[in-house]
Amino acid sequence: MDIDTGSRLLLKVFSSALDDDLKKGVLPCSVLDAGCGIGVLGICAAGAVRDIAAALGKEPPLAVVFRDRDELARVFTEYNAIRNGIPRELFTAFTGPLLTGPQEQNWDLILTNIPAKAGAPVLEDFVRRSAAALNPGGEVFMVAVNSLAGFFRSLIAEAASPVHEEKASEHTVFVYRPPQTGGASGNRGGWEKGRCLDADFPETRPFYVRNSSGYEMEDIRYRLDTVYGAPDFDTPSGAVQAAAKLAVKLDLKTKLAPDTPALLIYEPDQGHFAAWLACYLGAPSSGDAGKTAACKWVLSGRNILSVGAARRTLDPENRLPVSLVPAADLSIDRERITAAACPGGHGAAGVFRFIAAFPETVPGTNRRDAFWEGLAALAAPGGIVIAGFSSAEAERFDRLKPGCFTRLGDVKRKGFRALAYILPVR
Repeated sequence: MDIDTGSRLLLKVFSSALDDDLKKGVLPCSVLDAGCGIGVLGICAAGAVRDIAAALGKEPPLAVVFRDRDELARVFTEYNAIRNGIPRELFTAFTGPLLTGPQEQNWDLILTNIPAKAGAPVLEDFVRRSAAALNPGGEVFMVAVNSLAGFFRSLIAEAASPVHEEKASEHTVFVYRPPQTGGASGNRGGWEKGRCLDADFPETRPFYVRNSSGYEMEDIRYRLDTVYGAPDFDTPSGAVQAAAKLAVKLDLKTKLAPDTPALLIYEPDQGHFAAWLACYLGAPSSGDAGKTAACKWVLSGRNILSVGAARRTLDPENRLPVSLVPAADLSIDRERITAAACPGGHGAAGVFRFIAAFPETVPGTNRRDAFWEGLAALAAPGGIVIAGFSSAEAERFDRLKPGCFTRLGDVKRKGFRALAYILPVR
């Protein structure tokens, strides 16, 4: 593993600019690493600023903020920052979109290896919003793949003040400042301290909306507003379709008691299964309250955009008690997930009568045992779990089933497979 070529190019350009700032006696104090990944850009910037300040005998009030839509990225960023000698009091890391979330001031420096697949409306908003979120003299350093260089060049010329551009074989770095006219200052948008994503997403950020359409699974129709940055934007995945088929096969609605306290959907993609399940179980969509109207719905996963989109799809009129929990892992984060279902319960285990999970398979990793540990801790006695995977991953997962679970059912569909289990009442 190594630092990608785009980040290397950006750091080269930034290092040169930092030398120029040093000659002027000016160092950035407030730094944002937007879309931080594992924190490379912000960590390198913080280290360079601290080293230069130490050499000058200065101690600037440095504050670095890392932000990424992926909760696992946030966890690794914190780990990497501490491992590289960045004191905990100098940085904070949040899960959220590129330029939303906790933000108490404008920035002296914004760094980003911009995600090319974020979608043109999101990328355009980033340029406008970042240019307007700079302190006087502040700069944005952005690296992009060359296929998008023309798009960003035109946009920066329109919405900001270009400072520098440097092109390599695969990437281009753009440096820009606030527009001289100040015309973009109204595009910064709102935030609330301590929240990773506001409850009205994506309505408050319509540029994230990719498509609005109707879908159908197992003869049940539902509507979905899909967003950029989350998977399965055009159709539910094969794993989700297999899970819906299995839920109907099991007659899940009759197996869930009317007093079901809590449901969990882990890794909800765009919210296809959440929306379908709400319709299937009879959750309120017009004026009638269904049997699960009073139960707590918890949506959890790594990608906060997926979780936020699923929440709005599941409950567009705010009629259901829904909690969002960014979680890198079902096992590690099980106490926070449980606490979302039982406020004041201090993370007591075993509260979910139904869990639907669609964990991402990451090549070279094996989290199956930990995933089973999380399910065993989260499922209530008599609780049902439906998990969806590729067929190959489902086979590996099922082989590790602990003895506390009993297999209930199995559905295969076009290279995907859903498996159902029950945690018997002892």
